[in-house]
Amino acid sequence: MMAGDVDSYRHNVFDAEDVNDDGVVSAIDALLVINAMHGDESIDKEMFSDVNGDGRRSALDALMVINRVRRDRMGLDDPDPADEPITLLPMLPSEVRSIDGSGNHIEHPDWGSSGQTLLRAAAAQYGDGIASPGGADRPSPREISNAIAGAAQTAARSERGLSAFLSVWGQFVDHDLGLTESVEDGDAFDIAIPMGDPMFDPGGTGEVVMPFKRSMIQEGTGTSAGNPAQHVNEITAYIDGSQVYGSDIETAHALRSFVGGRLTITAEGLLPMDDAGMVIAGDVRASENLSLTAIHTLFVREHNRLADRIADEDPAATDEQIYQRARAIVIGQIQSITYHEYLPALLGVHSVARYAGYDAQVNPGIVTEFSTAAYRFGHSTLNEDIKFLDNEGRPVRDAVPLKDAFFHSVMLEETGIDSILKYAASTRSLEVDVGVVDGLRNFLFGPPGAGGMDLVAMNIQRGRDHGLSDYNTTRVAFGLDPVESFDAITSDVMLQDELSRLYGDVNDIDLWVGLMAEDHLSDSSVGELTAAIIADQFGRSRDGDRFYFENIFSGDELRFISETTLADVIERNTQLDGLQANVFFMQSEVRGRVTVAMASGLTGKAALDAMSSTVDDRITGVAGFTLELLSVGGAVIDTAVTDQRGNYRFRSFPETGSYQVRLSETGDTQDVVISGGGDRIRGVDFEVMTNF
Repeated sequence: MMAGDVDSYRHNVFDAEDVNDDGVVSAIDALLVINAMHGDESIDKEMFSDVNGDGRRSALDALMVINRVRRDRMGLDDPDPADEPITLLPMLPSEVRSIDGSGNHIEHPDWGSSGQTLLRAAAAQYGDGIASPGGADRPSPREISNAIAGAAQTAARSERGLSAFLSVWGQFVDHDLGLTESVEDGDAFDIAIPMGDPMFDPGGTGEVVMPFKRSMIQEGTGTSAGNPAQHVNEITAYIDGSQVYGSDIETAHALRSFVGGRLTITAEGLLPMDDAGMVIAGDVRASENLSLTAIHTLFVREHNRLADRIADEDPAATDEQIYQRARAIVIGQIQSITYHEYLPALLGVHSVARYAGYDAQVNPGIVTEFSTAAYRFGHSTLNEDIKFLDNEGRPVRDAVPLKDAFFHSVMLEETGIDSILKYAASTRSLEVDVGVVDGLRNFLFGPPGAGGMDLVAMNIQRGRDHGLSDYNTTRVAFGLDPVESFDAITSDVMLQDELSRLYGDVNDIDLWVGLMAEDHLSDSSVGELTAAIIADQFGRSRDGDRFYFENIFSGDELRFISETTLADVIERNTQLDGLQANVFFMQSEVRGRVTVAMASGLTGKAALDAMSSTVDDRITGVAGFTLELLSVGGAVIDTAVTDQRGNYRFRSFPETGSYQVRLSETGDTQDVVISGGGDRIRGVDFEVMTNF
């Protein structure tokens, strides 16, 4: 399975038309594409000749570069993302999807609907083969969490420059696809806490446990080895905006104003709240954290914005017609953003096969390996706090620690959603790996001993509760070869040793742990099995959806939806502007050059040597100088060394804000301000004196 660009078709995510990655788009870039098309293999190794990211090299790639050069020379700006197409909005489809997902498939009307059984790719591995939890011979999930997921592993930012929207959108879509709740008065499956755990058993009693309830089992399952326990997906398996509109008719009606097709929203543009201070939304988890509530609010605003425009276009339209038409467009937008922006950012450009139309043979149901393990990768990507930034990327109030952002939606009455969405677009995500910040690993929903939980331990325990197969068995179920050693999973020697100590046998690794430990595929932010599971699920949720937007819209209507990005939706419904075109990447850049000012009086060979590489009669770029990128507090974030022409570049900005670039050899500094996730600042140059 492809999960990104292959070596001979490389794509520059940062600036697609900059084929040679020199910071300037020129005719040279077009020529390089043309030469690559004619078999110049030397170009493939250093250049990015797949300009449009379609996995091929063609005249379209060269044309994109030529059009960019022409636009730049004419001084034409890129279209404003907030400028909506002037064409009429897509019309109401002849048939609208049901709220609960039923009837989508003609022959199997229950497929993908709420209340269906989670599917399995690999056979269940219960302790008794029927329903008792698996993994009884494995270490406690909390012991595993302490060993591999502690603070030492959480520092790395996304190497590919993914933004915090990776987790925000990931959770938003997760709550569109699956919900399996535990039974409050059901069987306990508490997590053993190691004696002396510094957070949960500081007194060393050895008697502490973390409360954990088992998931609801689908009625009629768990009766024999031939009929093992299965679990319930309580919402629809389609990407159908159920987190916005609900998965049952009662919820859907409770969210509507029944006036002008609009959803209920406060005068301040926020979601209404119940008596317990929880927001009222299409999904019961909408209050879990501030960022999630903000994105929920955004799409309610988008629905209402579309509803108002539809009403203006068609004054005779009924409330129901307006509601369903706006709903169909919003669902299409969520689908388009997911498949055209989010998944390529996470998995790589070509990870999910191109859409080939509706396939009635595909069951879109959610696979338990996806919902219970692979799609919980996002827990490792969250930063330790949530910040609030203005349009220029500057803080407007103190950050909120992640541990204090759970179920605190009332804070949005003070902050609004703009500053949170700007933060998500302007901050790099943490890397997908086994590390998880303390806010999730020790303080989830409260401090230790007072409601606090460990999300890593819970993920592992939930996998055992659901009888998930081990990592290697699951690899085979998804068509991959089993690994024979721990170093075949990860190149991190310390992690290899910990996995070996914890599990002993490479065939006994908990699925979530193995997935998070995997080395990433090229041009992807996840490993081989993780990519396979996620691509499989999203492929089936799309291909088995008769109402997928590319199947029900065409022409200008399809183009209207396909060309709407998440940045567009944000800018049309907030006061933010100037967001980077793809908010899933935070890839700001600073470039400059170190030059030598030649002292007067040079003669002979010294003068000739100096002049041989000059840009003009006075200066020359010099190689080997070290530049440091400094935070506002003076900490060194990154270093760069000038190339043979004296050029350097920084792309490692963790977030927007103020920075300094320092030339190590002289101590000279220059201030730079990053205000957006796609800023490209050039000309941060330094000059040094020499007599050669």
